[in-house]
Amino acid sequence: MARTRVRTIEVDGTGYHWAVRRVDPGHVAVRIWQTGAPLEVQVDFDDPWLSYGPIITAPRDKVADIFALTPITSELTARLVRLALAAGWQPETPGAPTRFTLNRTQHDLTPTQHRQ
Repeated sequence: MARTRVRTIEVDGTGYHWAVRRVDPGHVAVRIWQTGAPLEVQVDFDDPWLSYGPIITAPRDKVADIFALTPITSELTARLVRLALAAGWQPETPGAPTRFTLNRTQHDLTPTQHRQ
């Protein structure tokens, strides 16, 4: 089993920890935390190694429409923090994880109760 890599990031002067794990072949979960309730965001991601055959046989002009191949980066993680804070996430308050799903355009969060 692969070890989860915990990273750190500073967003608008505040430090956070974050990690990514696969949920299923088409999604990953980004977990972000500070001292209280963590943030968990499900993001579309088609692992290119697992989807290699379908990716190379898909029409070139349709690959970006069919597959979510953008990796999880620190820039995306910072955007997730900002979107979640705007949506009411309180990273210092103890409690259950705050869960969202990132839309396909990667600009909006939808509150969810998905298991991760």
